[in-house]
Amino acid sequence: MLRGKKIMIFCCFLVIVSMLTGGVAGYYDARLEAAVVPKKKSLDKVKVSKKLTFQEDVINILLVGSDHGAMAGDSGRSDSMMVATIDLKRKELKLTSFLRDMYVNVPGHGRDKLNSAYAYGGETLLYQTIAENFGIKIDKFCIVDFSAFEKVIDRIGGIEMTLEEQEANYLNTTNYISKKKYRNVKTGTQTLNGNQALGYARVRHVDSKKYGIGEFGRTGRQRAVLQATFHQMLKQNPVEIIDIAIDALGDVSTDMTASYIKELIYAVAKMDVSKIKQLRIPIENTYKMSGATAPPCGFVFFVNFKANQEALKYFMFHQGKKQNFAKNYGGTQNIDTFGYSAKEDYNQTIGDSGNIFE
Repeated sequence: MLRGKKIMIFCCFLVIVSMLTGGVAGYYDARLEAAVVPKKKSLDKVKVSKKLTFQEDVINILLVGSDHGAMAGDSGRSDSMMVATIDLKRKELKLTSFLRDMYVNVPGHGRDKLNSAYAYGGETLLYQTIAENFGIKIDKFCIVDFSAFEKVIDRIGGIEMTLEEQEANYLNTTNYISKKKYRNVKTGTQTLNGNQALGYARVRHVDSKKYGIGEFGRTGRQRAVLQATFHQMLKQNPVEIIDIAIDALGDVSTDMTASYIKELIYAVAKMDVSKIKQLRIPIENTYKMSGATAPPCGFVFFVNFKANQEALKYFMFHQGKKQNFAKNYGGTQNIDTFGYSAKEDYNQTIGDSGNIFE
C-alpha cells in the first residue's frame, strides 16, 4: 500500500501454492524464477552501528511504497515505510508502519525526517536509519511503486471501502484521484477501482473520525485498503491469484531470491493469514509535533525512542513484557526536541490508536 501491496502478495500467493499439484506447481515455480531478479546488495549484509534486537525464527521484511512523481510536486521520497514480520515459531503475521515525518538521526546526514533516508541512500540507508533509531534487525526488503498497486486492485474487480463525507468531497475536488473521470466517489460504502483506492490511501489533509488526522489518517486508510485488497484477493480463483501475484512481483525491487520467496510461501501457507496484527510507530502518547520553531526540514514528530524501541521488541519478537510502554518509559516527557518548540501530541483526542495488541 501502498506498501500494503507487498504483504498482500505474500499472503495470497503463499496460501494457494500448497494446494497445487506437482506439475502445476512446477510451472509456477518457473514463472516465479523468471519474475524475480534480486538486487545484488542484500540487507543482511548491511553494516549497522549498534547491537540490534532479533530472533532466529522471526523474519522482518522492509516494505517501501514510493510515488516516483505520482502527483505534481512529489519528491520521490518513500511515501510509506512498513515492516512485515513473519514469526515462524508462533505462526504469526504482523505489519508495522513507521510515520515518515518522525525526526530521526540519519547516518551520515544528521537529523532529518525518516523518509529522507530513502532519498539520500535508498533501502540501505533507510534500514540503517530504522536500525539506529529503533534497534530492530531487518532481514530483507521490497520496494513497490504505487502505480503497480492500481493494477492489482483493478484485476480483482476493485475493493469495497466506506468513505466519510469529507473524504469523498476531498477526493472529488483534488487530484489525489489522478484520473479526472474517476472523481465521482460518494459518501458511504462503495466499490473503488485501483485509481480511486490509491487516491484514498494517499490522503492526509482530511480529518477522519475513524482514522485520525494528518499522517495518522493516511496510515489508517492505507491499512484499511490493504485489508480490503487482501480479502478481495482471497475471493479470486486460486490460479488467478497466483497469476496476479507473479505479475506483481515483476514490479517489485527486492533482495530476495525466488527460492527464498518460495520458502516463505510454504511457511506462511501454514499460518492463519486472515489475522494480521498491526502496530503504528510512534505509539500513542510518545511523540509531539514541532511547534512555532521547527527544524529546517519543516514539520516533524519528536519521538520518545526508548518507549517505541521497547514496544517494537515486544510486538515483533515477544521480548520483554506486555505493558503500558508510553507510561513506563516517560511518555511525552522523555521526548528530545533538540532545542525546537513542540506542541502536545494530538492523537489523544482523535486518531489511530496504534494498539500493539490488535
